[in-house]
Amino acid sequence: MELGGNAPCMVEDLVPDLEGTIAKLVHKGFYQSGQSCIHMQRLYVKGGDPRQDDMSIWPKSSAATVEKSVNETVKAGTKLLVGGKRRGAFMEPMILEDAPFDTDAKKEEIFSPVILLYSYNDFKEAVNEANNTHYGLQASVFMHDLNKAFYAFEHIEAGGVCLNDLPSMCVDSQPYGGIKDSGIQREGVKYVMDDMLETKVLVMCNVGNVAMALPCHGLEIGGDRLNVWQYLESATMA
Repeated sequence: MELGGNAPCMVEDLVPDLEGTIAKLVHKGFYQSGQSCIHMQRLYVKGGDPRQDDMSIWPKSSAATVEKSVNETVKAGTKLLVGGKRRGAFMEPMILEDAPFDTDAKKEEIFSPVILLYSYNDFKEAVNEANNTHYGLQASVFMHDLNKAFYAFEHIEAGGVCLNDLPSMCVDSQPYGGIKDSGIQREGVKYVMDDMLETKVLVMCNVGNVAMALPCHGLEIGGDRLNVWQYLESATMA
């Protein structure tokens, strides 16, 4: 059962395809108006040297949220970088920078095309900050360094971690689901079927030489002992 999320995404200074990464961030950051449980809500970008002329942030788009939540977040000290105007039931996409933890935009699932932007210098500290939520559905990292990628996989508290793709990436065959307040168990055809089945083990002792058709897989025969494991598929599915 999946119960929502607050997906973080971290972008290191070296990524395999910078232009492609930016395109993914802009497109998926506001895809479906942010109304997706694995919408990229928090974006952590590796900070560069401010003394270098080529260090700039160029927001191609922004994100949206409900007007009340945005106003409260801005009043709490968050910088509104772009967007935020309301027209009837629609709000402009917007990007908010450095939203405090005690604001709803930071700690809850917005379910709107809003992106919260943060800068970091230390990767491990950014991982700890990414875990600073009661959700844990999916996360993502963009980088070349596989050692850092596996560190993120091991330490980010989420049901899935995507490398060089957005946390909104999901296919039916994967074990999709979260931890903490993001749900229990996993979706995905195989994993849902497993949840509906019970594993059953048959152990047979002192039966001598057995010559019969057993509806199971994985026989272990040794001496007078016949162990039958994994009685699951054909026995329970029949």
